[in-house]
Amino acid sequence: MEFNKLKDVGLNEKEIKIYVKLLDLNEATVSKIAKETNINRSLLYFILFGLEKKGFVSYFIKNNIKYYRPVEPEKILNLIEEKKKSFELILPELIDRVKLNKTRPVIEILEGKEGIKTILNEILRLKQDWFAFNVPGMGPKILGDWVHSYEKERQKLGIKLKVLMVESEQGLERGREFSKMKNTRVKYLGKNYESPSSNYIYSDRLVIIFWYPEFPFAIRIIDSNLVKSYKKYFNEMWKIARR
Repeated sequence: MEFNKLKDVGLNEKEIKIYVKLLDLNEATVSKIAKETNINRSLLYFILFGLEKKGFVSYFIKNNIKYYRPVEPEKILNLIEEKKKSFELILPELIDRVKLNKTRPVIEILEGKEGIKTILNEILRLKQDWFAFNVPGMGPKILGDWVHSYEKERQKLGIKLKVLMVESEQGLERGREFSKMKNTRVKYLGKNYESPSSNYIYSDRLVIIFWYPEFPFAIRIIDSNLVKSYKKYFNEMWKIARR
C-alpha cells in the first residue's frame, strides 16, 4: 500500500517509514527499529523525537529499556480534527490581518532601464486604460527603439492612453509621434510643468518615473485610494491643457 499520503499531514519519508514499521511491530526498541528500517541509530533517535512531538509515537519503559509504540491512526485523525478546530478559532483574526495589510500602500523602487521596462510591460499585461502626465518625452532617448515596438504592441492590444506632454522641444516632438498612434489622445501643458519625472496611472498603480540618462528609475505605489485622487487631478489638468 502507498503511504506517501502521510506527507499531507506533515511527515517526511523517513518518518513515514518508521511510523508504518511501528504499526507492524506494535512496539519496539531503537535497536529493533534500526534493524527493521536500516536507519542509523543516532538519526533514529532524532526522528523518533520528532514523531513524538507530532503526536504519532509514544514510548514506555520496561525493565529499564525504552520501547516505542505507534499512536493509533484513529487517535491521529482526532488530533488533526482538534488542530483544525483550533485553527478555525483564530481564522477570523488572521483574515482581518490580511485585509488590514491590503489597505496599506505597497511602495517599490525599480531601478535602471529594465525597471522602467517592467512598468511598461505591466501596463500591457493588465490591459487597462493608461493616464500619463508631466511627460517630458524622454522614453525613446532612454530606452531606444524598444519603445517603438512597445507602442505597436500597446496599440494592437487596444490599451487606451491619455497623455499630457510638456511643451518642451522634446515633448512637442514626442507628442507629434503619439498623435499618430491608435488609441492615443494627446494634450499639452506649459513649459513650467517641465520635470525630469513623469507620472503614470493605471489599474490601482501610480508610478513616478525619473528619466535620468545616467540612472533612470521608477517608484511604483500600489494604492487604489491614491490612484482615485490622482485620476481626479489628471482630469482637472486635462481640462486646462491645450490640444
